[in-house]
Amino acid sequence: MITLAKLFIYPVKSMRGTQLSHTLVEETGLTWDRHFMLTLEDGTFITARKYPELLRFTPTLSRDGLYLRAPDLQHAWIRIEDFAEVDAPTEVWGNHFTAKIAPDSINRWLSHYFPHPVQLRWIGNPPQRKVTKRPEHPLSFADGYPFLLINDSSLHDLQNRCPAGVAVDQFRANLVVSGASPWEEDHWSVIRVGEIIFDVAKPCSRCILTTINSQTARKHPSGEPMRSLAQFREAADGSGDIDFGINLIARNSGIIQVGEQVAVLQRKPPRSYLQKVSQAGVEAPPVLSTPVRDVEIAFSGRHFIGNNQQILLEQLEQQGFSIPYSCRMGSCGSCRLSKISGEVTAMNANAVSDSTLLSCCCIPNQGPLQLEID
Repeated sequence: MITLAKLFIYPVKSMRGTQLSHTLVEETGLTWDRHFMLTLEDGTFITARKYPELLRFTPTLSRDGLYLRAPDLQHAWIRIEDFAEVDAPTEVWGNHFTAKIAPDSINRWLSHYFPHPVQLRWIGNPPQRKVTKRPEHPLSFADGYPFLLINDSSLHDLQNRCPAGVAVDQFRANLVVSGASPWEEDHWSVIRVGEIIFDVAKPCSRCILTTINSQTARKHPSGEPMRSLAQFREAADGSGDIDFGINLIARNSGIIQVGEQVAVLQRKPPRSYLQKVSQAGVEAPPVLSTPVRDVEIAFSGRHFIGNNQQILLEQLEQQGFSIPYSCRMGSCGSCRLSKISGEVTAMNANAVSDSTLLSCCCIPNQGPLQLEID
């Protein structure tokens, strides 16, 4: 029998989560899940993918607001009624909508922990954001869908394959089920948890956030568990997606609680995945032993001096450019750029083609290096 083993919400996107025994399922997700988020002043979202220290902030919901504790144990409290009444333009992964901004005092306090000013935002009531491919469904600040489910048997299989320790909280799921076979969730189309029916929207493609220890906020030096997942969970359709878990949309609202039965109502053919060589056969990235050297880089109308030691993606981010990315290990292709001139050192065989490169896996070698959005 398949049962609901664990429930989690993440009140503030990319901050620590809260484990629950029961909760209310709403259209936007579990109650209060990702209803708050940090952004830049222009409304662009930020996450622990780029700022891992976010994972060390602890949010706690109160009767009428939110209590935040920072890694240095300083704290702040904000009431829902203190958020600005005027809606402000906000963005998550290219999805544009409006949200409400916290008072300046809260934003100044939070900005102290980051290299630039940030703002705390609340999704508002009712939320203005919609699921991009299902615009009839409202959505919180979650990446793309209201719910994320993982199967603990699949997690155990990954743990057995991965040379590094892997914890459930690295995947930031809402629902964790037990009693199913490993990867059985690939076949699910419609499920019922207690009295709530969920449609499976898609497999959940994973990113670099899974490689960050949620307690220490440190990235795994070898990119685990993404590196292990890429050996057997990269989609065969050429998308570069590395999947773990499934995204859900609820058909109805109501209470769900740990221990309730999970019934599979409809099944479908699973997505196909590539089967690659074992970890022992993976070619190690080249070791850079060359002395530090300046490299002239031109991108998006700007010129700056980079170096021949850091990957391009990091150097562009340090200059304030926002480059799309997901895996940061050369699988998803999101950070691909056009190379007009110059030379780079590729960290893997697929990082460079005749005219494009993956900025997450290339290091400037010889300039002037001229790049453009692909």
